[in-house]
Amino acid sequence: QKDPDYLKLWLDSFVSSYEQFLDVDFEKLPTRVDDIPPGISLLPDNILQVLRLQLLQCVQKMSDGLEEQQQALSLLLVKFFIILCRNLANVEEIGMCSYINHVITMTTLYIQQLKSKTKEKEVADQTPIEEFVRHALAFCESLYDPYRNWRQRIAGRFLSTVEKSRQKYKPASLTVEFVPFFYQCFQESEHLKESLKCCLLHLFGAIVAGGQRNALQAVSPATMEVLMRVLADCDNWDDRNPEEVSRKAELTLKCLTEVVHILLTSSSDQRQVETSTILENYFKLLNSDHSALPNPRRCRQWESRFIALQIQMLNTITAMLDCTDRPVLQAIFLNSNCFEHLIRLLQNCKVFQGHLDRLAVSTIQALTAVMHKSPAAKEVFKERIGYAHIYEVLKSLGQPSRELLEELMNMAVEGDHMAVGILGISNVQPLLLLIQWLPELESHDLQIFISNWLRRICCINRQSRATCVNANMVIRIIETLNSHSALHCTCAENLIALLGSLGSQSMGSEELLQLIRLLRTEEPKRAHPYVVPVTRAILAMARKQGMASALQYFNLYHSMAGIAVPSIHKWPGSAFSFNAWLCLDQDQVDPSMTSKSGKRKQLY
Repeated sequence: QKDPDYLKLWLDSFVSSYEQFLDVDFEKLPTRVDDIPPGISLLPDNILQVLRLQLLQCVQKMSDGLEEQQQALSLLLVKFFIILCRNLANVEEIGMCSYINHVITMTTLYIQQLKSKTKEKEVADQTPIEEFVRHALAFCESLYDPYRNWRQRIAGRFLSTVEKSRQKYKPASLTVEFVPFFYQCFQESEHLKESLKCCLLHLFGAIVAGGQRNALQAVSPATMEVLMRVLADCDNWDDRNPEEVSRKAELTLKCLTEVVHILLTSSSDQRQVETSTILENYFKLLNSDHSALPNPRRCRQWESRFIALQIQMLNTITAMLDCTDRPVLQAIFLNSNCFEHLIRLLQNCKVFQGHLDRLAVSTIQALTAVMHKSPAAKEVFKERIGYAHIYEVLKSLGQPSRELLEELMNMAVEGDHMAVGILGISNVQPLLLLIQWLPELESHDLQIFISNWLRRICCINRQSRATCVNANMVIRIIETLNSHSALHCTCAENLIALLGSLGSQSMGSEELLQLIRLLRTEEPKRAHPYVVPVTRAILAMARKQGMASALQYFNLYHSMAGIAVPSIHKWPGSAFSFNAWLCLDQDQVDPSMTSKSGKRKQLY
């Protein structure tokens, strides 16, 4: 306390001994070290009080400008606190002291100084100041995300609820200074380096991922306004590094995903912001009116960046919906009119010249995510939008790529379309859309590819055939075959074979009449090219293959399906019997359920 030089020497020695704990790069996973820094009780007496006074003196001298020696001391102090917090038993006590508030005060002034220097175009070396800011933010991370949950999330490793519950030490309580500090840092942020903005976003993500209590304090209207503003700024790159700007957008979207997941696990009285409000602003930005921008910004380069941002935002919707409480979040998305926003996005994007197909693919992925395993969401989409409308919108974008068509296949099976035999039909409507689109496709290779896949997925078992028949696929196939001049012969044969398979399940008189009419030609003596394959299909319908089976039956495929009988007091007499044959089709495997115990079918 009485000898500052000795104190600095001691701090230097301490920091040098534990330098391996100074992992201030948010992009890297924490290094595993066998040793741990000492507990507070093993430090010299009154050392924390002495360091608090030293830090306070640095804060008080900030307004006049710190000398080089004092700058070095303040950085040394922050390094010391980071190392001390890597012994997680110290986190709570360090967090309760005033160190963090002093460090935030200094960081705020330094960031303001960095902005001013950039604004005034001063070329002086700002490395010492930037180094302090980076270490200060890492100190905050050490307090509020001691287990580095955020870094693991960024690296692609997701911690389960059980893993999080096993984390022995809790993060320090978030200081009330954080939200104003975060908001202030992003005022006039165009004068701040992109790399420092990324560090600030990393810190916000770390606080949200570190623990629910701090997360709900950090997720406020002010911080959400900042995230949306940062995201909106990502389409205006100016002379900035494109990679850094793209990384900033990616981090902002990951922060928003983390925020949505945290809000889902909280009660309404704990939240400062509702998920619906975040989604409302999110969709507003996603569908922002680019035509209102001044012409200098509306160049081809800007269009490319804007579409790249929209694709990132669409992919984030899929990431948001990848959570344990998915049905609740799907309901919030539906109430936010997400279907209307996504279709409007496709309609508005026609003014752009490139990247349209990639944007359409991401939009279909987002629609699939919202409807995934939700019959209610599928019904809402049919009522509000309709597949006829989305077909017209997609068709207006020009010839589709294979990727777009494959994404519609994925929507139908709600998974990987190549997993035929593992995944069944979850949504039959995209299949009808694909059948309708076949004559419009100029690529014969695509026609053959799609028709071959349709034939396999629709005929895989009785359940798939019944689903297609109930959706009137037979009529849709006949309508498509009427455009035979636009269809490749192999594609037409695949469709007719599919027709025969579905017809063996069920074929109405109207459908049979339409099929016979299909074979009419304008020249009586000339046979229609479909005569032979259609005749084969009709014979296949009439032929009994395999074991005899009922033509009418109860479909108990759905997990909640069953047969209801009258209540006991309505029975005609003392009892009654009900006799039925039971047909157990091979069930489809849900990949998400493979790790859990299998379903048990019960007969009562």
